[in-house]
Amino acid sequence: MTKMQQSTARSHHQREDTEPSGHSGLNRALTTRQVSMIGLSGALGTGLFLGSGSVIALAGPATIISFFLAGLVALAVVWALAEMVATHPVAGGHGTIAAAYLGNRGGFVTRWNFAVELLVAAGAEVTATATYLRFWFPGLPMWVGTCGAALVIIVLNAFSVHVYGSAEYWFSMIKVLAAVGFIVLGLALIVGAVPNVEAVGWKNLTNAPGGFFPAGIVGVLAASCMAVFSFGGIEIVSSTAAESQDPVRAIPRAASAMIWRILLFYVAAITVVLALEPWRATAAAGSSITQSPFVRALKLSGVSAAADVMNVVLIVAALSAANSCMYAASRMIHALAIDKQAPHFASRVNSSGTPTGAVIVSLACLAVAAILSIVAPSSVFMMMLGAATVGILINWSIIMVTHLVFRRRRVDKPSHVTRMWGAPVVNYLVIAACVAVFVALIWLMPVAVYAGVPYLAFLFIAYEVLKRTHALPPAPTVEELEQQGDIAHH
Repeated sequence: MTKMQQSTARSHHQREDTEPSGHSGLNRALTTRQVSMIGLSGALGTGLFLGSGSVIALAGPATIISFFLAGLVALAVVWALAEMVATHPVAGGHGTIAAAYLGNRGGFVTRWNFAVELLVAAGAEVTATATYLRFWFPGLPMWVGTCGAALVIIVLNAFSVHVYGSAEYWFSMIKVLAAVGFIVLGLALIVGAVPNVEAVGWKNLTNAPGGFFPAGIVGVLAASCMAVFSFGGIEIVSSTAAESQDPVRAIPRAASAMIWRILLFYVAAITVVLALEPWRATAAAGSSITQSPFVRALKLSGVSAAADVMNVVLIVAALSAANSCMYAASRMIHALAIDKQAPHFASRVNSSGTPTGAVIVSLACLAVAAILSIVAPSSVFMMMLGAATVGILINWSIIMVTHLVFRRRRVDKPSHVTRMWGAPVVNYLVIAACVAVFVALIWLMPVAVYAGVPYLAFLFIAYEVLKRTHALPPAPTVEELEQQGDIAHH
């Protein structure tokens, strides 16, 4: 069979299993506001609410600049994603687009890397939820809390995408309100707008030991490397393309909303954290709920049971992050199954348009990640976390490379969406930044390199083995993506 015949057969097979929407049977039920909240949820995690002590320890007050620099890199990735995914709103998001523009190998590495990264993160979040529950129930076994949190996530992902979207919308709304409330309350404490509370002022920024740059430019850059990981998960917005009611408008709008919201939440929140107390105290406080800067702000303003309020927010934030990760990972695995690069049953969808097979595969991986995080949190799980950390850098780099090829292939074609500014220069800068962060990890987080390099090698070896043992269909063509995009555009 010739390559053209294979492509035709593959397209025919896809059309047989696809609803008129052209997206592998997935149901377009996500509204624009749900897509926006899902995208924001990927970047707004528990780390913000517990503080960023390890990052602040590297740069002191200048951590504000570090988060801003890391945010610029993340926003460039989001912008490139929005342009590609709104043009090609297909199942598998940027992973399927990478397969079309970079070939099967690029698509395989992109999609499995993203799925593994998300499932490890989801395992960490359900385990974190169990830890937060023990704040109220000290005797609660970790496995009980972990299984309970995982069950909630399974239920939300097993039914229609509308149920998932609604749940994630409200999860994210609670996180957004908590972040905004903290920023407003913190600013009120700083300027003296809270009755009977002396103004904190800006002295912790201006008169900090060692000045605003206690570790110099090197410290700012080192903190920027660590801050990058706070933005991991922003790519989740691309996974909503095939289930968005109006991807051409919803995806760019979600990306645009993320731009100013991420800058507001991270830069403003970190500024408030650093202003409320000396940075050395924040860096040394650890990640205890009672030591969270959010709790301190609540206590200073006279809010009773501040730690209990904070614990509710932390549980919601953890469940929300796990929910988003599970959703995006299952959609990536679903797209892989369509291309015979994951178990075939993962390509199946139920009557509501939910890829139940992919959810089951994701559940198995989530269970492994959660078990490892419980039985070996300081060794095996840290290795997994290191691999996931490198996974973020790999994912961002592939996204920018895919965007370079995307632009070259579509140079004479009209764009339905806002184009990313500064390409291709911005692409090369982001790729260089990812490489620089990876090199810096040799000193900042060695476990990421020790786990990440073998992990990346394993993905490439796995693809070569799969290619030799299975008759893989050719990668989706740009023309096929164009056809599906035209359906969505109309």
